[in-house]
Amino acid sequence: MNAYDRQALKGSVIMKRLLCIMLAILLAAAALAGCSKKEENESSSPSSLSPAPEPEASGPYQVGLVQYTDYAPYDEARTAFLSRLEEWGYGDSRMQVDYQKADGDSAKLEEICKSFVDEEKEVVVAISAPAAEAAKKACEGTETKVVFLGVSDPKESLGIEDDVNPEGNITGVADLITARQALDLAVQVDSSIKTVGILYDSNCPFGTGYVDALKAACAELEIAVVEGNPAGKDQVAEAMKELCGQVDAVFSPMDSTVLAAAQEAAKAAREAGKPWYAASEDAVAAGALASINIDYTDAGNKAADMAVQLVSGKTVEELAVYAYLNGRVSVNQETMDALALHFPEEVLEEANYIKAQKSEET
Repeated sequence: MNAYDRQALKGSVIMKRLLCIMLAILLAAAALAGCSKKEENESSSPSSLSPAPEPEASGPYQVGLVQYTDYAPYDEARTAFLSRLEEWGYGDSRMQVDYQKADGDSAKLEEICKSFVDEEKEVVVAISAPAAEAAKKACEGTETKVVFLGVSDPKESLGIEDDVNPEGNITGVADLITARQALDLAVQVDSSIKTVGILYDSNCPFGTGYVDALKAACAELEIAVVEGNPAGKDQVAEAMKELCGQVDAVFSPMDSTVLAAAQEAAKAAREAGKPWYAASEDAVAAGALASINIDYTDAGNKAADMAVQLVSGKTVEELAVYAYLNGRVSVNQETMDALALHFPEEVLEEANYIKAQKSEET
């Protein structure tokens, strides 16, 4: 082999080595890119919550769950919350939930929330506006995060100015079903409405925002408002009867006092020939004409999702407040037929039809 051939062979070997090196670099880059893409996909996938980090050796995550008082929609949300945690694989071995109920006692509510902080719960889940307010106050300036649900106006009740990136330590699920939606539905059904009644217990903390919003909406439409304020469930039917003698339709917020006597109230409204628009499907089942509300099972699920994300390392600012801007219309077919009222077809197509519960008298 002459010198020229040896030089050519040497150059060929060097070239092959360079090509091998370049190929190795490209393969390594591709592998890194693939890993990066996989991590990106995994981090953005909802399923990334499932393999969340295991709790530390000290024990499972500690979560406080507080409810102000018994109320069917909130009971539904609580049950859904606990079931959803099981779906995520957060049983007692990974997350222990300490459920406490305040029985409508504000002082007891504050004590419960304070005890959660003293016990260094990672997250406190508060059901209803009073519970959320107490939890926020107790957890302020601590490491404990708050997830609320059953709050109609988190800006007014909890001071949350930015619901996309909430500051501080509180986020949650808002049921922003406005009274205006219910009023608009009523006017669609009967455009001759001039006066409406609001049946609610003024001492019940759940309906204040709804009542204020309904009054404002009525003022815009130049509709007069008459209030009926039963102080206990034994006064609900009589208050409904008195209202029906003065108004064209009756509205009620989420109100445990009214709901406790919903069948009697519905009977009084039906006998007077007046539609009753409630904020609870339970009232519709008892005989009210219709309601606009949220799916509280879904709300409980969403609150559980947030709690899981928070113990998995997400910050409150990363979890926007979820708001139900459009509610689900539920209609009692029997009451609608009895009152000879007609809903718009587009409403009926999407409506949830509820069969009336029969009272013991019938």
